[in-house]
Amino acid sequence: MTVDILSKLNTNGSGLNLRELTSTLVAAEIEPLKARQTTRSEAAQLSISALGQVRSQFGALNSAVATLRENPVLAARSGNAGVGVTITDPSKIADSITSIEVEQLATRQVLEFAGYTSADALVGAGSLQVEVGVWFEDVNGDPAFALNPASTVNTLNIPAGVTLSMLAETLDALPGVAARVLDKGDGTFSLGIVSEPGAGSGLRFTVAETVAGLAAFDTTTTNAARQIQAAQDAVLLVDGIAVSRPSNVIDDVIPGATLDITAPAGTVTTVSFTRDIETARLNMQALVEQVNNTRKLLNELSARGAGETKAGALAGDRLIEKLKADLTNLLAAPISGFGASAKRLSDFGVATNRDGSLRLDNLRFEKAFDADPAAFDMVFADRLSASAAGVEVTGTLGASARGGNLAFVQNTTTGEATLNGESMLGLSLPDGRRQYLLFGGDYAGMTVTVPANLEATEVSYGKSFLTSLETMLDAALSGGANSLGEREDQLTSRVTEATDELTALDTRASLLERRYLMRFTAMETAIAGLKSTGNYLTNLVAQWNKDNG
Repeated sequence: MTVDILSKLNTNGSGLNLRELTSTLVAAEIEPLKARQTTRSEAAQLSISALGQVRSQFGALNSAVATLRENPVLAARSGNAGVGVTITDPSKIADSITSIEVEQLATRQVLEFAGYTSADALVGAGSLQVEVGVWFEDVNGDPAFALNPASTVNTLNIPAGVTLSMLAETLDALPGVAARVLDKGDGTFSLGIVSEPGAGSGLRFTVAETVAGLAAFDTTTTNAARQIQAAQDAVLLVDGIAVSRPSNVIDDVIPGATLDITAPAGTVTTVSFTRDIETARLNMQALVEQVNNTRKLLNELSARGAGETKAGALAGDRLIEKLKADLTNLLAAPISGFGASAKRLSDFGVATNRDGSLRLDNLRFEKAFDADPAAFDMVFADRLSASAAGVEVTGTLGASARGGNLAFVQNTTTGEATLNGESMLGLSLPDGRRQYLLFGGDYAGMTVTVPANLEATEVSYGKSFLTSLETMLDAALSGGANSLGEREDQLTSRVTEATDELTALDTRASLLERRYLMRFTAMETAIAGLKSTGNYLTNLVAQWNKDNG
């Protein structure tokens, strides 16, 4: 059985409840410190929970932005799935309906050289000249060939010992030529050769043989016998006007749009472009609603509290105040890069109520749409464009890119070019144009394709309201500076520090309790000893008085 020494001593000691006194003294010293750390931890946890609400609402707003992008105000529609249409430059698109009739598709020339016993069969030796151009019939009805002046004539020296597979690899390495050996499945092998699409991409092979066998690849007089499919241009009737192009992907028939033709000859359909007011109204209302939900949550969580009104869980939080200010500034900021006249959300019918919330004023909205439906692209869709004719601007830009106008300058002699002073990487295209890519700076990812003789133009990046909003939300949802992730990490560290401090205080309380008990034990021992001595002396005096009485 355990003996409580302090209680044993206490029966002959001070008579005080020293264990209760010890607990009271320890609590008086430790509990205020624990209460402070507990309050600190609970406040941090409450803030983390509130930040979770902000994160959830920002995520919902981001999802709404993605949904609005999938429901564009400007829509392109085709009456036939085989005539695909994609908008490439909304600024050039007007509400219209265009009739499209497919006369023929662009095809590649396909040649077959058959009858070989294996892929390793020898093909002979000599020189093989490869030309790119167009096959046609002359006035006598005989096959003739015209060289494409933009192409390069390649002459291959084929030594003895070259196999069918080796010849296929050599031809496949040439630009505009694809070649491979095919097992026919009947014990024979063929060399298949395919050109690029378009009538001007046909192939002619001219052979000077030194070892028998190579002449089988000469097509100067046997093209029809070797040809499985002729190279031809796509031919369309666009609103009744015949146009031909070497590719089935056509980007210069309808300004601002690209056609992708897969439908067979004889297909008749229409392609239409419309900016729909009801789609715009629905999108604007959805945007206003989500922004209002976000601002309401931020205001509630950051409320300072006055009188009986309780302060919000994030009252005084600098990050939340910054996010509120960023959103407010974005709602009022001009949307730039879409031309000379920048607009604000208020120009599209978005009004502000007395309590600071937004609403869509339908009358002002309808007036704005009737006056300039294309302007609504500023809200929902980015735009890349250039002031000079014949210039194409494409690319996907990063969050740091701001809407506005940029100066493009090309040195037509050296082929060097800059965009707002940043050097660009240049490439020469087969059609004579030059394409420049930007790899650094705020506008990294932009590609500018220009005529070789163009010296300068103004490039515009229209950054839509949705993209600017998305940029702000992505920054807030990231783990970088001034983000929810950074603030959550700070608060989590605060909770961890408070928990560690509470553990240390528990340890300190145990040590303090032992220290007090040790001191009280010593005190009780001393008091018990003094009492024992006092009793002895009292008894001794009483005995002395008795003996002398």
